[in-house]
Amino acid sequence: MIYEFRTYQIKAGSLPNVLEKFDEKIEGRNEISKIGAFWYTEIGQLNQIIHVWPYENIDHRNKSRKEAVEKNLWPPDTSNYMVKMNSEIWNPVSFSPRFSERKIGPFFEMRIYTFEPDQIDKMLPAWEEKIEARSKLAPLVGAFVSDIGDVNKFMHIWGYESLQHRTEAREKFSSIGWPPKSKANPPIFMENKIVMASNFSPIK
Repeated sequence: MIYEFRTYQIKAGSLPNVLEKFDEKIEGRNEISKIGAFWYTEIGQLNQIIHVWPYENIDHRNKSRKEAVEKNLWPPDTSNYMVKMNSEIWNPVSFSPRFSERKIGPFFEMRIYTFEPDQIDKMLPAWEEKIEARSKLAPLVGAFVSDIGDVNKFMHIWGYESLQHRTEAREKFSSIGWPPKSKANPPIFMENKIVMASNFSPIK
């Protein structure tokens, strides 16, 4: 299983129109392969949409995208609203839940850590040991290692009922030994963003 994260920077003020265009097309696109999630930024770099597509492998991705275009099911007519478009392929780690319909938001935090080469594998065992306790504070949406695009990156996504829920969860980190201590060197760069789900996102 692979996950394609497509992050689009859109023009300021265009989000309602972009969401409407995607909503019009998503049912047909889901007939080819189903979307995993559709989010837009609320805190962090604004005017971004992030749509996530699970695929069995790269071949499944390529065939799905080709079929959707040939049948005129995709993409939505949003080119006038686009500023920049980025696509990355991520591999789920062993403890990452499979994307499915879940109501665990409406706020989601995406945290992306960049490591020195060969460090992520040293980090993951400690995370796997602690992930059950961490997920009791807030549900894990997914955890991934970058494969195509910028490499040596680890992304973890969490669902929160509110921003206050996020604050309360983080205040309990020390009680469960989070973040886990591992044999890996610490990240060399860290970033995060708070996103919210569209009404047609399976994860919301």
